[in-house]
Amino acid sequence: MSRIGKTLCLIYALIIAVCIVFAYSAGGDLKGQYVFLQLPIVIQMASIDAVGLSPKLQNLSWVGAYGVLGLPTFLFLYFVGWTIDGRSSDSLFK
Repeated sequence: MSRIGKTLCLIYALIIAVCIVFAYSAGGDLKGQYVFLQLPIVIQMASIDAVGLSPKLQNLSWVGAYGVLGLPTFLFLYFVGWTIDGRSSDSLFK
């Protein structure tokens, strides 16, 4: 198991949790809720929009959007951490 990968995933999970808490403590401010709910997945949403696939995601709930966009992000972050771990362990033994 990649320690750096797990750390990157934990950081992302904490960012998601903090944004969700802020969104639902916005006191009924729907615009504030929307902004805080989209913050953790805004880069992924922009990427999907750039390739023209945003109409496919328009009818998703927030839970669905986090599933479709957030879960692959966890996989990507773990892979990045695994790659960093692999490179750092290779350089230690050379």
